[in-house]
Amino acid sequence: MKQAQVEYSWLDDSETVTLTELSLCCEMSVAELDELVAYRALLPLSAGAPEPVFSAEWVALLRAVDKLRLEFDLDLFTVAILLGKLQRIEALERQVQQLQALLPAHRR
Repeated sequence: MKQAQVEYSWLDDSETVTLTELSLCCEMSVAELDELVAYRALLPLSAGAPEPVFSAEWVALLRAVDKLRLEFDLDLFTVAILLGKLQRIEALERQVQQLQALLPAHRR
């Protein structure tokens, strides 16, 4: 039996992915991602490039949103709104973690 080769990489704001790569990672079509860009819910890093490039941070968010879209049969406009709300939640969670890190150990 041949073993599949798997490549791993960290997905954070320092990495980038193309529109095609994002489509493959998130199991969304390029047309669906283009529609999210048109709604300004998905923002490319370089709009003038032949193929838009995005921060790899979008991968986890888009996977979560796509799962919810399929589970609740949501249209792409609703997905765009949901994507913005999930981004806001992530930002607030990061702020809470930063503030908790400032607390003395006995207060955590």
